[in-house]
This record gives sequence, structure tokens and C-alpha cells, in this order.
Amino acid sequence: MGDVFSLKENPFPLLVKEVNESRFTGIIFVNSNKWKKGIILKDARLCSIQSNRPDELLGSILKDMGIITEGQNSTSLSRARIEGKKQGEVLVGMGTAKDSDLEAALKIQLETRFLDIFTWSTGIVQKVAKGKIEKDPVITRDEFNALVMKGIMEKAPFSVIIDSLSRYVDSRPRILGENIPYDTGIDLEELERHSVSEILLLGQDLPRALLGLFCTGLVSMEESKHKKLIEKLRFRLRKLRDMEPYERFGLDPDATEKDLDKAYIRVVKANHPDIYSSTGDPEVMHLANEIFTTIQSTYSSLKKSMQGKPVGPKEINPELRAELLFSDATEAIKAKDYEKAIDLLRVCVKLNPDERVFMESLAKAMFLKWQSTGRDNSLEIKRLIRDGIKKFPKSDTIYVILGWVLKNEKSPRAADAFRRALKINPDNLDAQREMRLYYMRSK
Repeated sequence: MGDVFSLKENPFPLLVKEVNESRFTGIIFVNSNKWKKGIILKDARLCSIQSNRPDELLGSILKDMGIITEGQNSTSLSRARIEGKKQGEVLVGMGTAKDSDLEAALKIQLETRFLDIFTWSTGIVQKVAKGKIEKDPVITRDEFNALVMKGIMEKAPFSVIIDSLSRYVDSRPRILGENIPYDTGIDLEELERHSVSEILLLGQDLPRALLGLFCTGLVSMEESKHKKLIEKLRFRLRKLRDMEPYERFGLDPDATEKDLDKAYIRVVKANHPDIYSSTGDPEVMHLANEIFTTIQSTYSSLKKSMQGKPVGPKEINPELRAELLFSDATEAIKAKDYEKAIDLLRVCVKLNPDERVFMESLAKAMFLKWQSTGRDNSLEIKRLIRDGIKKFPKSDTIYVILGWVLKNEKSPRAADAFRRALKINPDNLDAQREMRLYYMRSK
């Protein structure tokens, strides 16, 4: 009998992923409305596909290719039924098609029948495993995966993409290979910068590419080890946004500037992103930064409303000024204005030299500027990194930046820096990714 389920339960792209991973040998019967298909696979490679769709018959394919006419198609079908032969054999006998035409048409027929199933959002599937299949595969595994990618990128309704990815919303994609064989038309690094739930909100192209790469085994879905912390931070961010500005600092509307300053320092220390840097989790850091930015912008707004004018640097203590400048520097980095970010972060480090995140951010901004412009050299960055390591020996982030600098210089010592970062924090995702790339290149 085999496994029986609906495409709503297990969308076709995910079924293909299961087939790939299990190296399935057998037949998969798929029925949707009046259409029925039987996919014959051997070691997860296509041998043939049976279909009852008239437009997918060999004669129809040859007609669409311009090889035969509608009349020749009808005549050959009638003779095939009477003589008990295949239509292709009859067409060759009639002299209207060559063996090479049949070979090309059969390949198009296989692709057409397979890609059509990606358009189905409903239907019933029966998966029947077989110990042995007599037919041989007609395409390679790479060709099969390329078809899967095409089906997901070009054919599948977006509702199927959503259904397929929705079970992984709390996961984060990880690219498993350095060279992706498909031109997806998107920035692949963008995949690793977001959770699946965020990717689903970024249009159609990125989710389609993610599902295609996932189903062909080139991307994995990794659920964060810090799921409870992520939920906690999400709840805190929602709660903050629902509060009135004064409530975010536990104050009454008649609070004084002095009350606000004291509350700000307390709230900032309790919610500083540096608290979570050891997790090495991008989702954790994204949420922590969102909370921190909300707190800073609220403070700035309240301060201005109390004074009736912009906050000047002399009106706040050095610690407060550093936090506000750090917020501006973070925005400058996002805007790729590295020169501005570096100037702001130098002041932050001077105002509060014991804040590790200021030193790490300055080193990163200097590296990004050097990498993007090619100006200056790495000596100044290395000096800062050396000072950072001396002051913050447990900073895995600084070792990662050192690794990036050495990697840009094509130094073999880059791997040692990434290993040191992982020794401090085994969950550092940047260091993990760099070491994966290093081992792949070493093979």
C-alpha cells in the first residue's frame, strides 16, 4: 500500500527533499483533480513519469516542437492503438520523426510532467517503495536537482512556498557549500542574515531560493539553541513598543530630567546588546539591538521634550553621551558610512573604555572600511585589535575580526584566529562559517 498523505500535509517540494535524502527507489503516485501521475525513481533519480494529461503525450510534445503536425499526431496515435506499438515507434516508421527527435522530445516530456506537479497545491500522494526498479535513470542527480530548483523558482504557487517553509519559521538557514551551482538571482549571503520567519516577509524571490536550496541539500535549517531567550526578547520588544515613553523607564509623566538620566543608565545596563554577545546568535543580537535602539530613541525624545531643545554633549554625562553616539554609529554602519561610524566609535571608546562592544564595533567598522574601499592598510586595525585583545581577552568577536583581516591578507594564520574565537565561544556563527569554508578549501 505504501504511505498515503495529502499535498497539504506534505507539499511536493518537501516530498522531493525526503526522496533526495533517503535515496528513494520506487513509485510515487500523485493525483490532483482529474490528473494522475506516477513518478518512477531509482536511487532518487528520475527513470520516467507516467501521466494522463493529453498535452503531455509524446505526440503533443513533438507537435509543440514543430516536428510533426496535428494530423500526423492523430494518425500516429490511431496506428499505435491498432498496431499495439508506441507512438514514437510509429512516427519513426512513418518517416515523420527521427530517433534524435524522439530523444529530445522524451527529455522535454519528462521535464514537463515533473515540473507540472510543482504547480499542484492540493492532491493525494501514495509513496510505494520498491526493492528494485528495472528502468535506469534517464537524468543525473545534478540534472534532477536543477529541475527541482526550476520547479520551485518558476512553477510553485507562493502559497506552497509558505506552507513548506512555515514549519521552519524559528530556524535560520545555513549555506552548506561554497559554490552554489544555480543562478538564483539573489544575494545568497542575505539568507544567513535572517531567520526563516523574516525571509518570508522579504518578497518572493528570497523564500523561493531558500526552499530550492533547502530541498536540493545545499542549505540546512538550524533551530537556535537560544529559542527561549529569543522568545523572551521578542516579548520584551513587543511590550516596550506597547508602552508609553515614560513607562519604558518605569517613570511617571512628571519625572524630572535627573530621574530620566538615572533610569536611562539603569535600563541601558539591563538591556545592553553586549550582554548577549556570547550567544553568537544573529537573531538574539538583532532583537537585543532593536530593544536597545528603542530605549535610546525614547530617551532622546523624552530629553528633548523636557528641554524644548536638542540635547547637547555638555548636558549629559560621558556614559550617556557614549551610548547615544554608539546608536548613531550603529546606524552609520548600516548605511555603510564607515568613516562616520569610526569617528563616532573612537569617541565612544574614549568616553567609556571599559565597554567591550565599543572596541569590537570600532574594529569591525575599520575592517569594513578597509575591505570596501581598499584605502589605508591593515596595520592600524591590527594595533587596535592587539589593544582590544589585551583589554578584552575573552572577546571572540575581536578574534573573528582579526581572522577577517588575516584572511584578506591571504595569511595562513587566519584559521588560527577563527579557532581561537571558537575556543572562547563555540557558538560563534561567523567563526563556524569561516572554519567550514577553510576545511572545504583544504580538501
